[in-house]
Amino acid sequence: HKRIGSIVANRQFQFDGPTPQSGAIYANGWSIADGHLVLGDDYIFWQCLSGTFYNLYDESIADQCVPVVLNVIDLVDC
Repeated sequence: HKRIGSIVANRQFQFDGPTPQSGAIYANGWSIADGHLVLGDDYIFWQCLSGTFYNLYDESIADQCVPVVLNVIDLVDC
């Protein structure tokens, strides 16, 4: 949907756009390595419970956060 993945000021991983949110910390530096989404050299992200759902962050922001790895897969158009 022509959105840009970025880490915003509160360290949350969001898709905004078409330009990144003002104050974004990272809007580039993304890559894929060994089948994982990587930001810089780091492939560990943090899944943090927020009520009944989770948000993703580039660092742990609270006790309810657990590390996760984001796998990248190829989609096949059938």
